[in-house]
Amino acid sequence: MWPDSAAVLPRAFEGTGVTVVSFRPHSVEPSGGGFLYGYEVDTIDAEGVAATVLTFVDTDVVRPETASVVTTDPASGRPVSVWAYPHDPLLPALAGVTYPDRVERSLAELGLPVTAPALTVAAYRPGKRAVVRLDAAETTLFLKVVRPDRVGPIAAVHRAFLDEGLPVPAVLAARADGLLVLERVPGVPAGRRVVDLAADDRFVEAVAELGERTRHVHAVQPATSDALDQAAWHRATLLSSLPERAADVAALYDVIDARRATWTGDPLTVVHGDLHLEQLFVHPAEPWRVTGLLDIDTAGWGHPSRDAAGLVAHLVVTAQWHRGNGDEAEARACELLADRVGRGWQGRHPDLADRLPPAVASQLLAHAGGQATLRTDQGRRKASQLVDAAAGALRD
Repeated sequence: MWPDSAAVLPRAFEGTGVTVVSFRPHSVEPSGGGFLYGYEVDTIDAEGVAATVLTFVDTDVVRPETASVVTTDPASGRPVSVWAYPHDPLLPALAGVTYPDRVERSLAELGLPVTAPALTVAAYRPGKRAVVRLDAAETTLFLKVVRPDRVGPIAAVHRAFLDEGLPVPAVLAARADGLLVLERVPGVPAGRRVVDLAADDRFVEAVAELGERTRHVHAVQPATSDALDQAAWHRATLLSSLPERAADVAALYDVIDARRATWTGDPLTVVHGDLHLEQLFVHPAEPWRVTGLLDIDTAGWGHPSRDAAGLVAHLVVTAQWHRGNGDEAEARACELLADRVGRGWQGRHPDLADRLPPAVASQLLAHAGGQATLRTDQGRRKASQLVDAAAGALRD
């Protein structure tokens, strides 16, 4: 159940002279034992300046020591925390990397002087991580902000991947409050070249080679839990948010659970943990050649099918997005790549081939849940399409 937004959201701006004018849902995702609801909030300040601010309401156990505002949600009567970007209570370094003058001073202290940096937010997952691109006359860098306790492990996994010759960015500097400074990897995001990638089998072969090399990375930690690990949570979420497909969703999860129950003695291996096209950079003139591998925060020991399943599911979702925008060639390219990745992985791992369909289906159902919980007609329509895609994955 979404919070009573009209009552809760203004608390994020109390004492700032900013008034909330309107808002609309932006995102929803799991947060510990609750949900993290994101909104685009239209505001106006005392001087009449309008702005749209990402604002979040967290229904997980409220941590009073964090910087968020703790209030009560009238809809549920329970405590929630609320904050406005960039003042993320779990990413204390974030606010400092959104202002050029602060960044210039911080990097100088770290021995990385830059002049008049231009900052662009490349990614943001509230409470988990943010990536800010920095362009300056001297260089281009990426400022990654994570929870403070993640700095050491992430720096270590970058070193481990580099030791195996994998094309991940080097960590140039790290700070205890959660800031990592990463070098820029060469190339362009693979997601921008899907038509070219689908026209050359060498791209899928190159991705498979990355997977083989990743297996040899030294790691001591498990990979971050994924949709298959959290199947019970995703099942409950999708059942409640897409009631018109409840029988189908329950049946699909029953099949996934039954098949997974037969997996015994599967050897774990080191995996990326969140592999999709935006994590892969390719050579602009030879797009089949992978030049960069990003966001290895999730890497660790996991099931061998995990990366292939995540990539296949993300390609299906990306195809859906392209088709919704009228980009049929790109949609078909994504579907072709998904088929090649899946069949290629099964061909290389015939003894584990039956593990891939349930892993793909669980990822697709998790994506469906993300769409359905937006509570929009378009979101429910996309969610229903992804439920059908999950059924197709289990048939093949």
